[in-house]
Amino acid sequence: MDALKRNAPLLLLQPLPLLLFPPALLAGALPLIAIVVVVMWGLSWMMWRKRAWALTMSIFIQGLNVIIRLMMLLSNAVDASGNVNLGFIVTSVLAIVLSWLFLYRLDNQDLRAAMAA
Repeated sequence: MDALKRNAPLLLLQPLPLLLFPPALLAGALPLIAIVVVVMWGLSWMMWRKRAWALTMSIFIQGLNVIIRLMMLLSNAVDASGNVNLGFIVTSVLAIVLSWLFLYRLDNQDLRAAMAA
């Protein structure tokens, strides 16, 4: 099976780690959610069409998501009054793990070879 076909579900789920936030934070952000989904699905479409720059951009975005989530997690896990924000911690850790898995899968030689062929 071709590496692109094997990774098709991954390509469709790319927006997921970028949008994992507590529901209270995403309540009024429907236009922003739509923009993120359209951009990531557009990159997935370009990867399906074997555009190498789209793969590089997807890897960059997922890696940047890991870095930003780590910085946000360390500064927002506990507020000034000492309350632990458990929803934020859980969604941030889950988003970091998903982005790492996507990075691992996207940055494989078989996928790059399939795109170069």
